[in-house]
Amino acid sequence: MPDRAAVRISAEAVGDSRKRPPWSEGMHVHAADGPIGDGKAKYLFGERRLFLIEYESSPGNFREVEARDDATMAYAEAVHTVDQLTRWAKEQDLSWDVQLDKRVGRVDARGPDANARQILAGLAKKAGAPEVNSLGATRAQLDAKYRDRR
Repeated sequence: MPDRAAVRISAEAVGDSRKRPPWSEGMHVHAADGPIGDGKAKYLFGERRLFLIEYESSPGNFREVEARDDATMAYAEAVHTVDQLTRWAKEQDLSWDVQLDKRVGRVDARGPDANARQILAGLAKKAGAPEVNSLGATRAQLDAKYRDRR
């Protein structure tokens, strides 16, 4: 992709983590073929940690996240990430490969392909199959429940 697009996507990924604090880690975007901002075409790749599992609420104090809560938040983060990737694919006429464990899919301007939808379905199943429309409210409740993670 053109470097200007890589600059924009990278900045939006960082900005998204400020506007919408991630459950575990925000999206990290990297470039092959030189640093972002050097004016040369790039191949972008990134990663996002979906599951929190446990965290240190204060020095030496560890708190384990309930498995269903963690799965629900991981699913919400994955849906949000796929939405971001779809939007960027539409804006920049590109596609993204996505992977969770050994499962691989693709996201393009039409959205997630069948394999990427299976990845999301697997996460939804782990989370107890919550409705996508309810994820915002559920996310707010779980953010409050685990507010000491920040």
